[in-house]
Amino acid sequence: MPSRAAVTEASTPSGQIVTQAFIDGLLETPSTQQAMAIAFQRQMADDIDGLRAHLQSLSPLIQEATLYRLLSTPTRLDNPDWRTFLRDLSHQQPHFLLRHQQDGYWVTTPAFHYAAAARQQLNRYQHEQLTQELGMLLSYRQLMIADWVKPDDPDYARRRDALVAMIGDYEANGLAYLAEQYLHDPRLLWLPDNAILAVLAEKTQHPGLYARLWRRGTDVYSLEALHALKGQVSDSFSVSQMMAAARNPSLRDTAIRQLASLSPLPAPVADFLVAQLSLRQGDQVAQLLVEAGKGEWLTGLQAELGPLGRQHIASALSSR
Repeated sequence: MPSRAAVTEASTPSGQIVTQAFIDGLLETPSTQQAMAIAFQRQMADDIDGLRAHLQSLSPLIQEATLYRLLSTPTRLDNPDWRTFLRDLSHQQPHFLLRHQQDGYWVTTPAFHYAAAARQQLNRYQHEQLTQELGMLLSYRQLMIADWVKPDDPDYARRRDALVAMIGDYEANGLAYLAEQYLHDPRLLWLPDNAILAVLAEKTQHPGLYARLWRRGTDVYSLEALHALKGQVSDSFSVSQMMAAARNPSLRDTAIRQLASLSPLPAPVADFLVAQLSLRQGDQVAQLLVEAGKGEWLTGLQAELGPLGRQHIASALSSR
């Protein structure tokens, strides 16, 4: 085992700094590997009291290394004593630190961040519990979205993400009653993001849900829903939704860029883009069409458009 002198480069008020070389050597020693093997055996046997006693018999450094290795892979979480142990660990502060360069700066991080690993295990358990509860509610058509996610709930993001994942994996015909909730429950107007609305719209292809999505403020979820439509351009419904999204100023450029990239341009899309060229913002439309390789098509349109539309086309073509 490396000498004790090799352990420390410096001490800080919050912990003791060790080198990466020392850590690598520590993990290879037979005594460390044996300590870890015993810890794994006791955890697998649900002998949590025995695990606690074993860890307390180890030096602090090997204890932290053992805990981190033990918690770095998913563990069974059906034992309440094990979950209590994880909660205890999640509030602890690792003592041994590693100093390394990141983006040109020296940073100090835990050498064995077992507390964060414990929190990840507990988060996984909470996610599994939420998923089971959601599955039951959905299977019996008892889920009320506004009761499941509340904007002022500290656990809002976790519950929202669990519902989004469940909707994404659920059969579309089993989600119709959730779509109706979103269209008729005024409480859902106050949700702070579009995550649930976007995934419901994508799964059900409900035009009313898409209409509501395009009217709401733009966020990453509405943009992702718009991008997803690009992969379904053979579907007239998807094309019509891209045109509808273009009426939202925040989605306009993205929607028109996707429409302009279609080849050949479907007749409804061509008509839509021609109409857009004659608007005050038509210069942006013309530029996007040029970038999409539609310059020749634009040239052929000039005789059909009024002065403003021709001006937009001429300006875009001259920038090539």
